Amino acid sequence: MGRQNIKFWGLLALATSPIIVTFSGVHLVQAQSTAELLISVKFPSGPQRPSSEETRGAGTRGDPCTRGEIKLTALMPGDNVVTTVANNPKFFLYVPEHKAKSAEFEITDKSSGKSIYLTELDISETSGIVKLTLPKNISLTTNKEYTWAFVMICNEGEDEWDRSGYPYVEGTIKKVEISSDLENSLKNASPLEQAEIYAKARIWNETIATVAELRDSNPTEWEELLTSVGLQEIASEPFAPCCQIEE
Repeated sequence: MGRQNIKFWGLLALATSPIIVTFSGVHLVQAQSTAELLISVKFPSGPQRPSSEETRGAGTRGDPCTRGEIKLTALMPGDNVVTTVANNPKFFLYVPEHKAKSAEFEITDKSSGKSIYLTELDISETSGIVKLTLPKNISLTTNKEYTWAFVMICNEGEDEWDRSGYPYVEGTIKKVEISSDLENSLKNASPLEQAEIYAKARIWNETIATVAELRDSNPTEWEELLTSVGLQEIASEPFAPCCQIEE
């Protein structure tokens, strides 16, 4: 009788052990989901935009060729000054419906005023959020500030020096050296955790670039990030397949 009891309990243990493993797996998934819910990609508060009517970059000279309530807008904090750890950072803009056929994008060394990159882009069928990435042969220098500008060309053939009425946005970007602590924090972090780490370090370009890549799977975080810098009106706008910069 004793042997039968041992056999019975042994079989029962074998039968129930997979259930224990299964529940452990469920608990692990639940723990991971809970951890993601605790992640916040709100960008630290800084200068706020004056009102919802001015959710745009460094101002406009007039707007003869765009339509809609939201104007040409740079996706960045209200002071239009950002940092990056990338040699070839990404720039995000909202381009409204318009009549322009092209736009110019330029990067300038702030201290010398020398243009380091200038390109013309076909935007004739473009509206929505546009992502621009500098080509690999253009590399920003660490601890140096650059100004950038995006100008919509409304009337082709007009004097290039007389574009005072064209909608434009501009900003300042500075490449900073990544600290060893920040680099270590990023190593084993998930992409969403990396976005949170960049946000806490006030590194805007990598924050928005990372969250943009995750927008389809994590739309709430994309909305949270843009809302934190006063761009909630743009959070639901689609990405535009546009403007591949030539290498």
